[in-house]
Amino acid sequence: MPPKPPLKKPAPKKSPPKQSDPVRDILVEAARTQLAAVTAATTFWAGWAEVANTYAQAVSDELARLDAQDGDAADLLGRVSDLTRQYLRDITELPTMSVKHFNGQLEQIGTPSSRRTRAARVKS
Repeated sequence: MPPKPPLKKPAPKKSPPKQSDPVRDILVEAARTQLAAVTAATTFWAGWAEVANTYAQAVSDELARLDAQDGDAADLLGRVSDLTRQYLRDITELPTMSVKHFNGQLEQIGTPSSRRTRAARVKS
């Protein structure tokens, strides 16, 4: 009987390399900042949609009033000018509102709490 080939032992499993704490902290901080930026951007666009919707409905109401009451076109022009002025004021406030939201998110997130240095006990 021929000799059996020796059995190969499986290679020991390598544990994934651990990231150093400074690299991990940088990645976590970058993710937090990115999330704050995304929420600030969505706040801006949601605000824009709301302001644009309010403006469009107000102008539509004014045009309907002109048609229904056979109103004066000069009065309509004045009211639409006022609506447009208010719309532009509201639109120019949106970037400031978004920056405040971004800064608030960063403050709310804050710095991460210190990591636990003591190992947890195993219950027996």
